[in-house]
Amino acid sequence: MYRKVLLPLILLGALLLSLSACQTGAAEEPLVGASRSGALHETSAGALMDFTVTVAHAGDPVGLDFRGVLTAGRVQMLLEDAEHQPVFQRTVDQPGSFAVNNVVYPQAGTYTLGLTWEGPVDLPQYELQWKPYPITAAQVTPLALLGGVGMVLVAAGYVAYAGKRRLNWGYLGLGALAWVVTVALKFLWAVPLNAPIYNALTGALPESIAMPLFYIYVGLLTGMTEVLLTWLVVRYTRLGQVPWGKALAFGIGFGAVEALLLGFSSLSSIITALAMPEALPTDVLTQLAAANNPLWGVAPIVERFFTCLIHIFCNVALFYGAVKKEARWFWLSFLFKSGIDAVAAFAQLWGLTELWRIWLIEALVVVWGLLGWWGARWVREHYPAGAATEPEAVADAPVHAG
Repeated sequence: MYRKVLLPLILLGALLLSLSACQTGAAEEPLVGASRSGALHETSAGALMDFTVTVAHAGDPVGLDFRGVLTAGRVQMLLEDAEHQPVFQRTVDQPGSFAVNNVVYPQAGTYTLGLTWEGPVDLPQYELQWKPYPITAAQVTPLALLGGVGMVLVAAGYVAYAGKRRLNWGYLGLGALAWVVTVALKFLWAVPLNAPIYNALTGALPESIAMPLFYIYVGLLTGMTEVLLTWLVVRYTRLGQVPWGKALAFGIGFGAVEALLLGFSSLSSIITALAMPEALPTDVLTQLAAANNPLWGVAPIVERFFTCLIHIFCNVALFYGAVKKEARWFWLSFLFKSGIDAVAAFAQLWGLTELWRIWLIEALVVVWGLLGWWGARWVREHYPAGAATEPEAVADAPVHAG
């Protein structure tokens, strides 16, 4: 079993190196125009006129977009010329979400764009931008709900399977709690330290070396939290001395809660885009609108289904190692999960802006998930009989049960 699982890890390392080379050679699109987003909480009149707009030829278009949520007061978007004469102005004074979108065709010259307010104003969030062309906000359709709904259904399906097989609900919840705690600790480390580590690596090493090292670091961080911390609990407490059914329930809970929360997060964003598109920046709307294509929407469903298999295998391997008192199963679980999370780190920095990139990453997740399914079945068949005091819960388990 070790050779069959470690070989894909070696191949994965080679793949990350080759993909990093592709990333290094990618050209960035030139930036045009300017944008600013944030909040505005003022108690007296003022102005924030900090965008310079240069028009080379008379009649060149200048796209303007101002959107956000106003809770009190009034605020004005203002484009003025060098003589401080208004070229375009629009006042927002109604509480709620708003969007001001326009195109002006001024004379050649230099102009200033910004916000003004005549008294107290409360703008919890806003985005102001200009482009040398009309700005079009993408439209999100109800079809974009597919991914979020699908992820929630994946979670529900795994939990329903656990219920059908009468797995232990306590260990199902314990697995969910383990995910919440370990991921929270991972974020406590990652939020303040990932950026400095990334900058240190890319500043000291060639990009072709620094990037794979960063991917490996992110993968190892997952191993140190989601795998190591779980191992310490199941190996050195009585919680790990349990029959197969409880180990499987723990793994299902660990993976299902992640799918559930990611599904809810996706649904929250899409519902906001459907109900109040003005409250979201245009680049966020563009990203969300990609899910109007079902091929984009199906991708996270596939990912969650097979990622749950990965979580199940990694966790039942830890329980197996705890029952057998063999640390090698911890190391196998550690390497297996760290490997796929290194892929996730690469994907985030590579940029999943095209369908072929999305599905290339999903193909790797599918392969890892199938290996996890096979590994979980192997663990079940070799799980110590003395520990199996509960009925065999997965005698005829389908693929997604491990």
